[in-house]
Amino acid sequence: MNLAVRLAILLMRWGNRHRRFRGQDCYTPDFIKSPGTQVSAATRRAFDDGASFFQRFEGTLRIQDLAGEEVLDIGSGCGGRTAYYLLHGNPTSVVGLDISTLRAAVARQSVRHLCDESRIFFAVGLGENLPFEDKSFDVILSYDVFEHVQDLPDVLRECHRVLKPGGRLCALFPPYYGPRAHHLDFITTLPFLHHVFSPAVLVKAANRILEEKPWLRDSSLPDPPRSYLGREVLPRLNGTTTRDFHRVLGELPFEIEHLELVPFAWGPGGKAKRLLHLLCKAMLRLPLPVTRDLFVSTIRCVLRKSGPAQIDRDACKASFSLSGTTDDATPAVRRAQGR
Repeated sequence: MNLAVRLAILLMRWGNRHRRFRGQDCYTPDFIKSPGTQVSAATRRAFDDGASFFQRFEGTLRIQDLAGEEVLDIGSGCGGRTAYYLLHGNPTSVVGLDISTLRAAVARQSVRHLCDESRIFFAVGLGENLPFEDKSFDVILSYDVFEHVQDLPDVLRECHRVLKPGGRLCALFPPYYGPRAHHLDFITTLPFLHHVFSPAVLVKAANRILEEKPWLRDSSLPDPPRSYLGREVLPRLNGTTTRDFHRVLGELPFEIEHLELVPFAWGPGGKAKRLLHLLCKAMLRLPLPVTRDLFVSTIRCVLRKSGPAQIDRDACKASFSLSGTTDDATPAVRRAQGR
């Protein structure tokens, strides 16, 4: 074991013990499964946090903007936020999409205890190949997902395809070099680890700690992959920086309605956090020669598909269910169910 791995292990162990940087619950199968007929803890956690998506838009997007719309939630996980969007936003319907069959099944089981299940549907699929027909949705929401997809440009092209003319894609996600964007928070939230150590070193360090504490995650981390950008990155991440995202958007037909970097330390907190947030906000205004990701918590964007918004939505309304679809369901839903 080389010196870098040893040092990474020491820092991650310290962070795991520290009250401020202690790891968070990992979404292991045991954690997300519904206990009998109750709501899954993972679903409940996401539901209770549902308002945070709109709070981070700071008035640019409101949950009331979903009223009467056909909504797609990409990366719906165990369905908690998807249910929140339906209950508080009152869209015509909402579809949650996730790559995990287990999470989709947990969502179907859990959300029936939280909201009207006749207008919510969960599908399994990849963002790079959305299982929906062209021009199916008025609004697409995505919260902390775009940093995980294999090919972000392909995902954005698919989002453009399934949006109706005038439809909007609203997304939040951290850039790769954001202070806590390493996604090792099942061990520690200690910032800047991926600035100090290579992906290979962090994977070895994390797996050594998981040998000591296997309950932190249901499996060890795989070797660092090569992202769509050709870089070696941490597992489950694609390495997209703020600069990469700007470049990708320049190659796509979206109209940029809103694009902003949210400074690190956003949200409620004490005096120290507020000062840190103001410092990061000031640094983002300077023409720095280094990556701006250092001072960024989240990339916030609203992208619009050109063309007039749909006026007569009644002709496009669909009835979604958790265990099938009615004969009046849209082609998008029938395709998602393999019909």
